[in-house]
Amino acid sequence: MPSNLIEAYKQGMRAYDQCHPQTVRSLWDAFRSELDEFYAEPSQDEAWDVLHSFGRLTWKLTGIPLFWLANPTVEKHGRRFAESGCIRSSRNCLGNCCQKDSNNVGVTFDEF
Repeated sequence: MPSNLIEAYKQGMRAYDQCHPQTVRSLWDAFRSELDEFYAEPSQDEAWDVLHSFGRLTWKLTGIPLFWLANPTVEKHGRRFAESGCIRSSRNCLGNCCQKDSNNVGVTFDEF
């Protein structure tokens, strides 16, 4: 994956997390939502989304960044953020927290 997509992913996730603070409960709910989407319409893309959301939950609980294993979803979020300033699809973006410049956000992923 190109490093510019990795940086866009990191910036996008910082912006999203600043607007939507990640708690164990919110991450669990996101995982369940992705799992429900996979059950409703099984696909490889949905499977990657499930792994990504599970990885974010695992990272919150253990500090192990398993979400990096879901490379297609990481790339998708990075690409979206680079193109539109939001990690969410245009269908799901509410437009209330998108940031083109998220350098002032306190959460960092630099240790990865």
